[in-house]
Amino acid sequence: MCSLSRARGVHAALLNASAIAAVLSATLSTYGQELIYQEGFNNDGEAANPKRYTTVGRDVWELNRIFGDPPLASASSQRGPIYFGHSFEVSFVGVPDIPARRMLFGWRGSNHSANTTEDLPKLWDSSVAWLLNGKAKANVIVSATAAAIGGLADRLTAAGHTVLDDDTAKTDSQIEADADLFIHAGGDGSRFALLKKPVIVMNVSSDWDDMLVGSIGSDATFALGQVNIGATGHPAAGGKTGSFTGFSGDHAMALAGRFLPTGSTTLATVNRTVPPAVVRLTDVDDMIAGAKQHDKTEAAVTSLDISDVATGNWSNNESVPGGYAGSWGLRLHGKLAVSKAGTYRFAMGTDDGARFQIDRDKNGFTAADVVVEDLGPHGHTIVYANVEFSATGSYDFEVRTFNSVGAGDFELAVGNVPAAEVLDDALDSGYWEVLSSDGGSSPVHLAGPASATGYMATGANTVTKEPLIVLMNGPSDNPPGAFYGGGAFIGFEGTGFFAGSGMNKFPNDNPPRQLTMRSVNVAGKKDVKLTVALAAAQVDFENDSNDFLDIRIHPNAPPSTAITLAHFNGVESGVQPWLADDLDGNQRRLTREFADFTYNVRATATDLIVDITAGIQLME
Repeated sequence: MCSLSRARGVHAALLNASAIAAVLSATLSTYGQELIYQEGFNNDGEAANPKRYTTVGRDVWELNRIFGDPPLASASSQRGPIYFGHSFEVSFVGVPDIPARRMLFGWRGSNHSANTTEDLPKLWDSSVAWLLNGKAKANVIVSATAAAIGGLADRLTAAGHTVLDDDTAKTDSQIEADADLFIHAGGDGSRFALLKKPVIVMNVSSDWDDMLVGSIGSDATFALGQVNIGATGHPAAGGKTGSFTGFSGDHAMALAGRFLPTGSTTLATVNRTVPPAVVRLTDVDDMIAGAKQHDKTEAAVTSLDISDVATGNWSNNESVPGGYAGSWGLRLHGKLAVSKAGTYRFAMGTDDGARFQIDRDKNGFTAADVVVEDLGPHGHTIVYANVEFSATGSYDFEVRTFNSVGAGDFELAVGNVPAAEVLDDALDSGYWEVLSSDGGSSPVHLAGPASATGYMATGANTVTKEPLIVLMNGPSDNPPGAFYGGGAFIGFEGTGFFAGSGMNKFPNDNPPRQLTMRSVNVAGKKDVKLTVALAAAQVDFENDSNDFLDIRIHPNAPPSTAITLAHFNGVESGVQPWLADDLDGNQRRLTREFADFTYNVRATATDLIVDITAGIQLME
């Protein structure tokens, strides 16, 4: 509902290209809970007379339309509907229920007889038997081809099964009747994802989320050694208990991500010896706080452009203090000199991630001072944010950044004109300069060299247990299983909400997907607030310009300047793929249960208009 009170309001859902939903509701209220206006989205307010809201880019593409004649080229890997509209206009919103048993298999070796013991393929055999519920002489289809699983295909054949290559000319629904078991080992990232037959997912760690068996993982080669049975007594264990030697030498693994489906069973793990390293931003926090063993080196830098092989967009390329390379943390702090008050635009480029703070209220660093936090890890990625300086002077700033492996870098640039005049976010557009003590044309620059401290993790090696086989029950098992991020949205009121999916897969010119509420008279009202109820499936929201949800208001109707109250986007690129509000330091993340977010409306507001924009930013 959209109301001027604490009630659930504008339900709108944002889904990414993998058809996962975020849902919102908006409410406006006075301090005394006087209901001023409410919209529940339980019927089509755009069809009402007069209209309660209008939309841009509204449409629904079900699978029969997506793969019709001609098919929608931008959605060749789509497995669910693409839409921006009411939930009751769409076949399903969010992640569907799991249709059959699933298995995540982490070993990337294709030859079961090379550097493995017989116990390992026997565990494969018993897991396959569980997936097939004991069915003999099954047909097994492998994507992209049977060659992708090498000797394991031979193992299946020896057990009496028939192994076939995938026929990519067929859709999922066309191929479903052709086999009893499907193995996703490459090709289309979501191939077989929604089949009502058992599926094994293996070889490609970046496909875990597309196949709905977990968050994005990573690849690594190491000495696997011991295999540990984590679910003694499970039929897929084949009677095995405890630990056994399954491998000798180094093997390639497609490591599971940090998040697995609720209720999944980790049947087996492998031991991995891990040297001390920096793998996430919290490792830097822990080293600075003294909670993680480390070495450190201090230095001074004249520009906020740090390079460890990777060079980003700027050419200053100062070294990480201590010459640390590959895996390091870095703290940069000092003062920004602001010669003219106003709002300025910053661009933070990182490989792998960083947190940037400015103490604008000059009371020490708190969560309120976070300008942008990009948790990573990822390749060089730029995140933008506007910062308002109410007065000239100097302001303390701090950056904490890290690189987890390989080449890395950190860069911080600022617009050389006020934010409203930055017409192009490309860093070579002439509107940008790297922050440095040499000044430049921007009213914001370093007030002298910045202090830089490089950190390198030290201490003893640790042993982790990496998932080798993860099982998900089917719908008729007890208990029934679930996909990663699955389950219906809960906590919304009424019978519907507004939702969106696959914003970057719409045809034509990808207009902004926008819902604009009618004008509401709030003149003379005190302490007016806007409450928005939001939810999102926790799957594959990227930290880029495609996956976002903005909540804006025009306090005095157009042409009054729009004020952005919230900018929800991916906290990490698929690795930790929930939506959170950049403007609130990513403090609150969206889940599949609706939660209220409340914002103050300025006292001078008269004719208030609320708009919600999702995906593909082509707005003013």
